[in-house]
Amino acid sequence: MDVSSIRKRILVTLFILSNVSLLFSQQNIKRVSSADELLSSLKYLKKADIVELMPGEYDLKSNVQIQAVADKDNPIIIKAKEYGTVKIIGNSSFCFKNSSFVTLEGLEFISNNSPAVELLGCNNVRITNNVFHLHENQKISWLIISDEEGAVKNTSHHNRVDHNLFENKRLLGNFITIEGTMAPEFQISQHDLIDNNYFRNIGPRVENVLEAIRVGSSYVSLSSGFTVIENNLFEKCDGDPEVVSIKSSDDTVRYNTFRECLGVLSLRHGNRSTVDGNYFLGNGRTGEFLDSTNKRWKLGTGGVRFCGDNMKIINNYFEGLTGINWDASLALTNGDADYGMGLPLTKHYRSRYILVAFNTFVNNKSNVEIGYDGGGFQNNWWKLPPSEVTIANNIVVGEEGKLIDMITKPLNSLIIGNYLFPQKKAVVGINFSSEEVKVIDPMFEKSGDLLRLSKNSPIRKKSVGKFPVVSKDIDGQFRSEKTDPGCDELSGVQKINKPLNKDDVGPSWYKNK
Repeated sequence: MDVSSIRKRILVTLFILSNVSLLFSQQNIKRVSSADELLSSLKYLKKADIVELMPGEYDLKSNVQIQAVADKDNPIIIKAKEYGTVKIIGNSSFCFKNSSFVTLEGLEFISNNSPAVELLGCNNVRITNNVFHLHENQKISWLIISDEEGAVKNTSHHNRVDHNLFENKRLLGNFITIEGTMAPEFQISQHDLIDNNYFRNIGPRVENVLEAIRVGSSYVSLSSGFTVIENNLFEKCDGDPEVVSIKSSDDTVRYNTFRECLGVLSLRHGNRSTVDGNYFLGNGRTGEFLDSTNKRWKLGTGGVRFCGDNMKIINNYFEGLTGINWDASLALTNGDADYGMGLPLTKHYRSRYILVAFNTFVNNKSNVEIGYDGGGFQNNWWKLPPSEVTIANNIVVGEEGKLIDMITKPLNSLIIGNYLFPQKKAVVGINFSSEEVKVIDPMFEKSGDLLRLSKNSPIRKKSVGKFPVVSKDIDGQFRSEKTDPGCDELSGVQKINKPLNKDDVGPSWYKNK
């Protein structure tokens, strides 16, 4: 190597070292070991500050208001110096207002003040690797993303809640609530991401307001949220008929696992949302609920219920679910309102322009239900049937009831390329044409937690129609041009997604997970 090359390498090395040194010199690490020290450090946060909590219990006595503004290259971090050693206790909670690029991580919340964390008018704030099991003393959500009351415009966006554990909620309110602003127009917080969390044990059942996650409300339902809920595990989340309640537009719920939850994923209000590649595993679980009128209800594990326009229910797997009617594996109900009728947004708006495609249903008490009218529950009778619905390339296998229960026939709809295999006491349903439904054994074989098409299945590559929106299957593998029906494309390519267990989600440091 010549002298010139050596000189160049030395200069490059010195440049890198000088910049690394500059980077570390910009960081301001504040180590705190008491509640008073923590409160003091949170008052004047600036870019690149790192607040490290030493092991111990921190009782902040109140709701701590924090306003901290940083940027992508110089974030503010508030964290446990050692994960699993810091507990937030007593009447302690954090409220971030108009903050940006702040991370809160590695804490265990066993306080009694809800919400434990609130983000008001924040963007790019991350809540990660925490444990929430509060000692509740009031009815409210544990984590809220919204805007400050009286804000003139929506400023909340691009926040992330990931790798946390939420468990053991009993009082009214949700684990997570996302809201927005009311003026000058109704607008939900936008582009928030909820991923890789573990939600478990919420209940017992109430009539309303005890969801694991609620995104929006009827007031903001027509605004676009672009919220993404992905790769989370929901286990025995029984508190509300809606485990996850979507009440805004343009949201995506994908690659989550619902295990033994006595309720459904509900697209309750809003339009243009997608439910893609989720696993609904009921394991035959049931429950009971005594309502406010002293009537006893039998509860079942459910799948997806929805109303509104332009919803896509694709690539999902439903097995061992026990719910019926509005808790059916797929509940495509009637509605009691249409847009343009001038009715309140709290109504059940008729489903229109819907795609239900490439889903797999296995041994559920009720698989696909179309046109349920509410049965008079709370004086509800929904008389407007679904319209412009496409039901295509689904597989339904079961041993009881109607595999497709057409309670009310949808208007101007297309049913094509579905494969049904009734066994024991099960029946197909109404008389379908051979283009709509083929009755045939799909020849499943067990693969991990799921039943998948075997290599010798007679329906391999037998999907019909063009559905470019369904470019991948439940495993995250790309589908071929002539693809398999159901949620799974048989492929030798490595799988990206799978049914989640507790070891796959939540904070890795929490030993009792």
